Amino acid sequence: LKEQLKRQLNLVPAKSNSAKSDMQPILNWDGVAGMRELKAIFERDIILPLREPEIYELYKVSLPNGVLLYGPPGCGKTFIARKLSQVLNYNFKEIKPSDLSSIYVHGTQGKIGDLFGEAKANAPCMLFFDEIEAFVPNRSGGSIGFHYQAEVNEFLVHLNECEKNKILVIGATNLPNLIDPAVRRPGRLDKKIFVAPPDLEARNEALKLYLKDRPQTEIDFIHLAEQTECYTFAELEFIVNESAREALGKRKPISTETILKSILKNKPTHNPQMIEKMRNAVDE
Repeated sequence: LKEQLKRQLNLVPAKSNSAKSDMQPILNWDGVAGMRELKAIFERDIILPLREPEIYELYKVSLPNGVLLYGPPGCGKTFIARKLSQVLNYNFKEIKPSDLSSIYVHGTQGKIGDLFGEAKANAPCMLFFDEIEAFVPNRSGGSIGFHYQAEVNEFLVHLNECEKNKILVIGATNLPNLIDPAVRRPGRLDKKIFVAPPDLEARNEALKLYLKDRPQTEIDFIHLAEQTECYTFAELEFIVNESAREALGKRKPISTETILKSILKNKPTHNPQMIEKMRNAVDE
């Protein structure tokens, strides 16, 4: 137990004046490059409490009732949630806003109840709500209709029962402040994790993946990864596709220079200041 505890404590970041954390994952995340801090947070707060409950019981630390992933679009929130379900060996169900819409009064409430009932029957289960702000919009200010308020209430009722029913709820959003505050408070989606654009290691691996099986010369992936700071996975894929179109037009293999030209033509949507503002948005 002591050895396990020492290993667990290695996940706790040391105090530092730097904005970066020194948290490191200890498990094998097959197919997920980079994002070390993000993976370490998942391990410390979700995976290890389930695998080694005795240590967490010692500290009286429990599993989060739900998790909110927030950040710019195209950064892999759905991908990381799906990989987490595989690491946990949980059944995974992704829900989009259209999946619960109904033309009938209280129809969506019934669908919410059925959804959580199905998850309970297939527990352990992860429910992943994409664009969760559409499911549970902010009820303050009277800007939404009564039926939406009833649907938020229905969602909250089921959310309160998730931990004991072995259901893990994960919501993803680009707009965290549009979510009802009651959903974001402790005891609901109480763990909030910022999913930033991919780091250098993740960009390097993503570029290799997107270029796989395409005609190419010897590509300097490290240099390309260095030149694409703040680019999302979606933007990296777009750059590779644009480079492939240009190379195809010339009937030549894709080269580092071709991709660099595409990078110059297609700047990232976000800069470091914008990303940091988004990181802090959930606390505003």
